[in-house]
Amino acid sequence: MLDIPTQQAPDVEVAFGREALAWLTQAGVHVHAYWRMFLEETPEALAPNLQAEAGVVKCGQRFWPVSMHEVGGDLSYPCSLVTQYVRYPLAELGLIQSRWARLGAWVALHALGAMLRMGAADRVIQWSSSLLSTNLHGEGLLEDAPAVTAALARAYPKHAILIKNIHGFGSAALPDGLKALGYDLITSRQIYFFDGDKADYLLRSDVKKDFKSIKTLEDYSIVNHEDFTMDDIPRITELYARLYLDKHSRLNPQYSELFVARAWRERLLEFKGLRSDSGKIDAVYACYRSGAVTSTPFIGYDTTLAGKTGFYRLLVAILLREVAEEKLLLNYSSGAGEFKRRRGGEPTIEWNALYTRHLSQGRRITYEILGWLLNRLGRRFLEEQKV
Repeated sequence: MLDIPTQQAPDVEVAFGREALAWLTQAGVHVHAYWRMFLEETPEALAPNLQAEAGVVKCGQRFWPVSMHEVGGDLSYPCSLVTQYVRYPLAELGLIQSRWARLGAWVALHALGAMLRMGAADRVIQWSSSLLSTNLHGEGLLEDAPAVTAALARAYPKHAILIKNIHGFGSAALPDGLKALGYDLITSRQIYFFDGDKADYLLRSDVKKDFKSIKTLEDYSIVNHEDFTMDDIPRITELYARLYLDKHSRLNPQYSELFVARAWRERLLEFKGLRSDSGKIDAVYACYRSGAVTSTPFIGYDTTLAGKTGFYRLLVAILLREVAEEKLLLNYSSGAGEFKRRRGGEPTIEWNALYTRHLSQGRRITYEILGWLLNRLGRRFLEEQKV
């Protein structure tokens, strides 16, 4: 017997591919413009390791991105819980200095990976996710969650239902509301916020030094979105790859030139960067905005020059100044914890919300064990390490 919410509305529909694209096209050009790109091009064309079937959930007058995922493949972490919780940490084991601690982590992660694969943990259907590293949820998510969850559970009885990037910064209403609906919150990562409406971070000594570095910057000029050209697209794509793929991990989204070109040309992301006097772009970031909240899913710079110029520090300074001027709330994702804290970043824990009550007991046990491990051990590690 299905254990799912009973408040299902009669006007919840799910479509994939061209049918979903037709829905958004009829709804208007500004409705989920970013997600429309994934329906028109397919996720794999925009980033080869973002493999999913893209669609839309329609609930009343609102539309929600939805993507269906299956097991297998070296997928990027927006598409795979196994990648997020096993493959990505395995790729970063070199950061652990102790040989024995590194060996223990290797054994534990491989055991966790075997369990997740056996339990088909990657067989999920995501909603309110645009396959970004940090998804910003629109208004009405909690209002639509009972009906959407019920519809997805009935239509896809073998898929866990996933909402990524849930946090309680500023208000616990969303995580508490999802828990009340039967979602389990599994610790994902520690993320950081900068509130441009208060902008206390402007008083930090590190921020003041960074701002001074912008003013005294030689040989470079700041490039606004409209000042880029199509000729810059290959270089922008290369800079992202140098940082996110070559320096960090190829498990990050492997964005193609097609993705960058469309995101810039259609202003789906807001680009800013640094151009040298020679005319070459050497550093760039792009923001994804939803209302008064913004995130930075795309950053890149020339890593061969970074030690001398400090591109990351300069890009963050430009970003924080923009956030303060426009009074935005910046969800600055995870990583570089000490750097962000020194500049006034406010930490909070982020979760993956999983609904599994319609699954078989065997599948549910996999997610329950994962939640137990991450909520007790993983969260403690994140908070103690201040990552």
